[in-house]
Amino acid sequence: MTNTTQYGKLCARNDLLIVERLVQPWFRAKNTLGVKRFYDSDAVPITRDLEESFKDIRKEYDRIIQRYDDLAPFQTISPHQTYISNDDRWRLFFLRGARIWFKKNCKLMPVTTAILRRHPYVVSAYISVLGPRKKLNPHSGPYSGVLRLHLALDIPHPHRCYIVVGGKIAYWEEGRCLLFDDTYEHWAVNNTDELRAVLFMDVLKPLPRPLSWLNYFIVCISRVFPYVVIPWLRHKRWEKKFFA
Repeated sequence: MTNTTQYGKLCARNDLLIVERLVQPWFRAKNTLGVKRFYDSDAVPITRDLEESFKDIRKEYDRIIQRYDDLAPFQTISPHQTYISNDDRWRLFFLRGARIWFKKNCKLMPVTTAILRRHPYVVSAYISVLGPRKKLNPHSGPYSGVLRLHLALDIPHPHRCYIVVGGKIAYWEEGRCLLFDDTYEHWAVNNTDELRAVLFMDVLKPLPRPLSWLNYFIVCISRVFPYVVIPWLRHKRWEKKFFA
């Protein structure tokens, strides 16, 4: 690992590192779903709404993906995380981040946005598109207060598109959700010549009170952390170009 990569990795975690060290033992041990790599996605109520509305969500995605070349590359939004991806083959379209709505984007996906608004425990949501033959580098999430939920939107091959979490592999199934703990080291692979897309969400981890209150508070104040502020500012720049 180069010094530049090491520095980027430290920057990406710096503003959440102290918080994470304090809360992780409790947030992991007290998770009402248990400590696992993957979970039954039905444990999250939004799963049913997403899967039942998949056709409409897919139609909205099909309109967005027509502008694939204009979608924001990951490293453009999060320059401090280039150790995960440093080319233009991972592109994003944000709807929500750290409980902040990206209203102009949301207007282009009204059905998806309406579902997300009915489930306030979804703190982040965006379309995640991996380009042909794209593999993300191994990484882990910086905060144990959330779980990662994917709705598979476009999976060109059932066995050539997959994710590895904590050494365990899983395959996306189009129209179905996948729930996992992103604090385990993980990476995603699109081993096809087409685009792979998911609706990527962070949901609050189910915790007993008062830990659930603490978790909600941390997520709310996280929007002032550089980890969130820098991507938000960069998204604003991208937004001006996209909607020009």
